[in-house]
Amino acid sequence: MPLSEESTGLRAGSGLAPALGEVLKRYLSGSISPEVALMQMLCESESAEAVQHAIAIATTECPEHAEIPQQNLRDRLDAISAVAAEHEKGCARIARMLASGVDSGEPAKTIQEGLAFTERLFDWSVRQSEEASVALYSLGDPGVLERATAEIVELFEQWGVLGREKSVLQIGCGTGRMEAALSPLVGDAYGIDVSGEMIERARCKCSEFANVHLSKTDGRDLSMFVDRMFDLVYAVDSFPYLVQSGAALVETHFQEVARVLNPGGNFAILNYAYRGGLAEHNQAIRGYADRYGFTVTVEGERPFKLWNGAVWRLVTFRADRGTRGCARVLRPAAFTQEDPIGLAEGSIVVDLPAQQSYKRPLSL
Repeated sequence: MPLSEESTGLRAGSGLAPALGEVLKRYLSGSISPEVALMQMLCESESAEAVQHAIAIATTECPEHAEIPQQNLRDRLDAISAVAAEHEKGCARIARMLASGVDSGEPAKTIQEGLAFTERLFDWSVRQSEEASVALYSLGDPGVLERATAEIVELFEQWGVLGREKSVLQIGCGTGRMEAALSPLVGDAYGIDVSGEMIERARCKCSEFANVHLSKTDGRDLSMFVDRMFDLVYAVDSFPYLVQSGAALVETHFQEVARVLNPGGNFAILNYAYRGGLAEHNQAIRGYADRYGFTVTVEGERPFKLWNGAVWRLVTFRADRGTRGCARVLRPAAFTQEDPIGLAEGSIVVDLPAQQSYKRPLSL
């Protein structure tokens, strides 16, 4: 069980920069991994030296004030010190990336401005560090990124959304790490990205996988795909850039995902936005889900050990047209006969078996 942040011993007057002290509190309380803690401290300070100094202060001063077993505290401080030492060069590189001023969290004035910013940012970022460009918490280490990728694949397996008969799409595929990992587990793995340089790296990474399909997109919609083409659409830390580009672009993507998903298909959002809190994100996603025929089955959970990303799982039970022109509503197996599903007069309810596939073979 995570320790309370108040019991970590990091108190006012400890000599720590307040922002870095808050990150260390979260880490010592067990809320975040050492890799995420280092990333957050780098984001706050844009200085690898400042992060090293903060850890040194915590190592010296925390035990004097700790209200938890000293050995527990020591173990956690030793762990983050070891990760920082192992990734000294990676931390320094990420600090330089953050200090460059290329990235910005400011909302875009227009969709076009937001998409152009995202394309420039990731074209530039992947040239600095392939691993850090898709996950700063990797600290530039392929092994850390591989562990994080495996946790996401494991989650999808637990959900039962993978299978050799499944077709999946990632919005914002980056360097193709997810496509490479999912290739043996699905029928077809599609990935799109606004960054041409990311797509080039992804094609190199996935060149041996015949069932991986990668495309550069303008980021405005999913118009390159036909209706009901996918069983799973997912976005790993890419939705924040849609949000940054404007609510209209987010709305379009919810509408488009509903269009390209098969009935009973899944939409997974891993991190919705960088600004605002979880309650605000939950409210926004619920609103889009209601408008586009999704039910939210996982809401804002943080299931990973390495990455602290929040996860939403949405399932569509969109109506299909019946043989006589009335609406045929597809009810997921998890729903009971009493669940309200917004039936129109003359609708027919078809209850879906839990493990049945509803993929319609389509070709591009």
